[in-house]
Order: sequence, then structure tokens, then C-alpha cells
Amino acid sequence: MSGETATSEEQVEHRAATDGIQLMQGESVLENRQASWTLWWKQIALAIVVLLAGLASGSEGIIGGVVVAGAIFGYVVYSRAESRYIVTDERIKGKIGILSKTEMEYRIADLRSIASSQSVIERLVGHGTVSFRAGANNELVWHGVPDYKEVTNTVRERQRAYE
Repeated sequence: MSGETATSEEQVEHRAATDGIQLMQGESVLENRQASWTLWWKQIALAIVVLLAGLASGSEGIIGGVVVAGAIFGYVVYSRAESRYIVTDERIKGKIGILSKTEMEYRIADLRSIASSQSVIERLVGHGTVSFRAGANNELVWHGVPDYKEVTNTVRERQRAYE
């Protein structure tokens, strides 16, 4: 997905969608990823257990089980839709959750190290975890990143511009 955003002074070329991203003037979006469904596996498992318990409990529990499981799954869908891992030409930003919301960002020029890994489940679905460190105690961790190697390479390429 790519698009262009015009500012009063220049045309900015984006390599990724800009939906839901507040950009600074002249900033270009390079990566805009949603976290994998595996990030919410506990909530999805709970929804399945509640649904099965409702179905097993007879006619009175079916409606309750379906409603509660639907609410849990609806939360997961909306939370995933609102969650983003963003790389621009100037910064990285992570935004996860709706009820308990976490947002962090670092300037690419301030990053000191990038690490990536894959759990067994992430290997099966082709996703990974990327950790960005900006100082001794400043770390931004993105879990369940699709094409995580491409994301890390994009950030490394941008770091070269600041060397």
C-alpha cells in the first residue's frame, strides 16, 4: 500500500498506508504493520472456552456463552485494528491496545540496537519479535510482527542516514 500526502511545501511519498497515523510535516511512512492475531491468543482461547461452555450447558447457557464469547472476540478484533507498529523516515512507534493502551516512540537517530527473535508459534505463522533499544533502560518491543526481517532492515537503512 502506498499513497501520497501533500503538504504546503512538498509532496511526501509513503511506502505504507498512513491511516490512523499522526505525522509531522514532511515525514514519510515506511512501514505500517498490525500485530499478529497470536498477540491475543489468550483472549481468543478464553472466548472459545466460554463459547464451548455455553453450548455444553444447555439452552439457558447458549445465549450467554455466545454473547460473552462474542464480546471477548469483538474486543480482540477492535484492539488489533487499533494496534500498529509504525516506521517512518524519522521515528518508530508502537501502539497496542484499547482498554489498556500503550504507546511508545523513539527517534531512529536515537536507537542504539535492534534485536529480533521468533518463538516456536511465531515461526509457524511467519512472524517475529523486534526489540529496539534507545538507551540503557529504554526498550520498545514489538511482538507478532509480520515480515519482521523486512521491518528491521527498513530501520537499519534509515539509521544509515543518521551516521
